[in-house]
Amino acid sequence: MNRLKNFLHYNVWIVLLDVIAVNLSYVATLYLRFFINGTFRESCWFYMDFWAAIVPWYTAAAIVIFAAWRLYGGLWQYAGLNDMNRIILANVSAAVAHVVISLLVIGSLPGGVAPSYAHRMPMSYYIIGPVIQLGLTTLIRFGYRLLQEERRRSARKHAANVMIVGIGDTGRMVRRQIENDDEGGSNVVCFFAWQKRNEGQLINGAPVVSDEKKLKDHISRYKVDRVILADPLMPGDIRDEFRNVCQEKGVEIHDYSRLIRYDAGGLSFRRLMRATVGEVSVLQDGKTTHYESGEAALRAFPESQEVRTISILNGSFFVELVRKLVQPLTVFYITNRPDVALVAEKYGVDRIWVDLETLGKEERQRNMNTVKSNHKISDIANIKPVLAKAQMLVRVNPWHEGSQEEIDQVIAAGADIIMLPYWKTPEEVCSFLRAVGGRCKTTLLLETKEAVECVDEVIRQGGFDEVHIGLNDLHLSYGMTFMFEPLADGTVEKLCEKFKQAGIPYGFGGIARLGEGMLPAEKIIMEHYRLGSTRAILSRTFCDLTKVTDIVEIDNIFRENMRRLREYEQSMATVTQEQFIWNKVEVGTAVNEIAERINYARSHGL
Repeated sequence: MNRLKNFLHYNVWIVLLDVIAVNLSYVATLYLRFFINGTFRESCWFYMDFWAAIVPWYTAAAIVIFAAWRLYGGLWQYAGLNDMNRIILANVSAAVAHVVISLLVIGSLPGGVAPSYAHRMPMSYYIIGPVIQLGLTTLIRFGYRLLQEERRRSARKHAANVMIVGIGDTGRMVRRQIENDDEGGSNVVCFFAWQKRNEGQLINGAPVVSDEKKLKDHISRYKVDRVILADPLMPGDIRDEFRNVCQEKGVEIHDYSRLIRYDAGGLSFRRLMRATVGEVSVLQDGKTTHYESGEAALRAFPESQEVRTISILNGSFFVELVRKLVQPLTVFYITNRPDVALVAEKYGVDRIWVDLETLGKEERQRNMNTVKSNHKISDIANIKPVLAKAQMLVRVNPWHEGSQEEIDQVIAAGADIIMLPYWKTPEEVCSFLRAVGGRCKTTLLLETKEAVECVDEVIRQGGFDEVHIGLNDLHLSYGMTFMFEPLADGTVEKLCEKFKQAGIPYGFGGIARLGEGMLPAEKIIMEHYRLGSTRAILSRTFCDLTKVTDIVEIDNIFRENMRRLREYEQSMATVTQEQFIWNKVEVGTAVNEIAERINYARSHGL
């Protein structure tokens, strides 16, 4: 009884509105159906009699159905997509119930009440009525939220115009906070994406702009009063450009990129302190130290620190630090140019890769935009002496009659690691390992379905140092469309688990520069860390030597791309397991969509 009283107390008005809506919908339908040339057809009144007989039964049924679908008791000022789904399903159920009830009621009426053709209501009654009812019941529940949004919109007419820099999770979070601000102190007028592929799109009605060179024009065009930085992956030079332009234009600037996303990605202490104004208290290893400013705190701690938690006490930041535990990926870069090898090594590339593989590669990858090198053994001897830290990795040809001679020459030229590609049997692996004879390290490039099938035996035999899963030839071997399909369908994960159990270091595929690639490099990197991979190839798009030849420009590209890669890798320190799993799901969805687009384009000759 108490539950019924509470239900009526909080929902009586919405129930009354529903009673009006479910009946008004069908009355309106009849009027629309029979009101022709300014008059009502006579048959309308017979159907109105039927409707009057149906009303009490259907009204009760509709309210029961709505209650069953939990359309009562909700906080409709926060109505969202899940609520809309329930409203639709409830109305579909009610429409079915209405058909059944109307047929039963009309069939039970005594003869002579209506013409002989009126054994049911008109078909339009059963079609238009539910549509109107859906509209009215939705309006009843979303009306309050719409009025609330309109009130906020009116309050923002004289609010500060805000540009949000970043369209990712952090940018969307900032937008929601601004839009949910009842005071209406800010109004989002545009978004800035430093990656130009999103330029011209709309986010909740606000346009996305790009190109930092036009920043002054964007600020003037949209009359921006405040800029909020909300992109944790934005390069430092672009971030500095925003600060300079905002200072010149007299525009407020706030850096929320790391403050908001610290629990979803790596929060750099350096970046946080650069954006911090006022006193800072820092806790590390159980000891708390107070500093007068973020700059003072930054001088006291190395830049390699990560932030675990943030709180604000009496207007002062309280920051808990944790030492980084993320081990950067060992990355390889393919080149036979000594000057490029030196640049790559300078910025942290771990292995310089000379690629001698030619046998069968052209046939396997014909008409594909893949790297087909024309490297020579002499390239090894040219590059090896200039390397101080990076290892010399050499991919030889698949096992063939001349493999022993080729391997001897490669080792003599100075190879630190030799890679065997496109192997299919344990016997080929054994022959390769005997040929090397322990004179340098060995890695197996697993890139055929036959290798996948015999990998357990190869692991049992052992004798090699590491494995790399080559996604390009592997997806071709399985007849797949897109290179990352073996990653999405679980093939790579199963192989990684086998190597992990055997204690064999492993890696897979290649990564483009951050923000690029059909499948974004950020998502692939997260998969590397989820799967325990420790190795990755820097793809051609990381620094495309077919398009860039000037060594100064190459130096700039490596400096920027390696910095961003290593910073993003450190963000993996605070990614939760739930976030890794969600990224896995997103990768699978994206890979399937890309494969479908490729297949469609091929089938239509595009």
